[in-house]
Amino acid sequence: MLSDFRYYLETALYPVLVFADAPRQVSKAVSTQFKSRAELIDENEKLASENFELTADLMRLHSLEQENAAMRKLLNSPMHETSRRTFAEIIDVDSDPYLKRVVVNRGTGSGVYEGMPVITDEGLVGQVISANYAYSRVLLLIDPSSSIPVIDTRNQVRAIATGNGSHDELIITNVPRSTDIQKGDILTTSGLGGIFPEGYPVAIVTDVGFSESQPFALVKAKPLVHIDTMRYVLMVWYKKDLDGENSKAVAPKERTDSKVMLRQDKIKKLIDSMTNTRLQNLHSAASDGAIADGSE
Repeated sequence: MLSDFRYYLETALYPVLVFADAPRQVSKAVSTQFKSRAELIDENEKLASENFELTADLMRLHSLEQENAAMRKLLNSPMHETSRRTFAEIIDVDSDPYLKRVVVNRGTGSGVYEGMPVITDEGLVGQVISANYAYSRVLLLIDPSSSIPVIDTRNQVRAIATGNGSHDELIITNVPRSTDIQKGDILTTSGLGGIFPEGYPVAIVTDVGFSESQPFALVKAKPLVHIDTMRYVLMVWYKKDLDGENSKAVAPKERTDSKVMLRQDKIKKLIDSMTNTRLQNLHSAASDGAIADGSE
């Protein structure tokens, strides 16, 4: 009987016990829910962080793949494969808007010398004008002080490619009016002047004009090298004096750009000499024509 009474009593009191325990159960459920939510937030933040890092790594990997592809393309350049070359990265650009020069991370410690030709797989970039042990400064072909002896690959006509500060234009001088030079002609280094080896692509002719008051054609060309986007270059060993003799190896030491400017002066003198010769030929041809007309 006592057990039956206890049974009925506990059964009757069960709702009361449940009601009394309800706050604890609710508190536990709420606590569990908040804990689960906090853990979920933490996990989401952790996953977001990992995803961000993986995305950054992927972007960096893609960038490295592009850099490696650019390096392979540059090092596999077919231009003068037998020449000794060294790979360099552009680390600074001259802030002066009137000077078109860059700094690369190779200097005399790597054998770089003043006057050294600089190229990419697209063509000629310029030449080294000064170097110290760790880095060197490169005069770009678009600099107003740059003059490069070139030759038209179609007809072997020689001319001079001069920079004017524009990234997409060179002025081609010393081209007589009668010369067969056309839009689309490819200009390469001629080898004259002893600074640049023969055969490096320089520019493509974009415009040919004439002026009645000028004995020479007004020719413009576009550099084949993309100056704005290039990041890596090749520096090529080539030393040849103006008499055509190979010079001795250049000892690594501190240099200035005075010798290069002297070479540029010699090139300008060469330009003047070629110009005077062609002018004399034009005057001679004109005189012969006048004499022929008089005899008739």
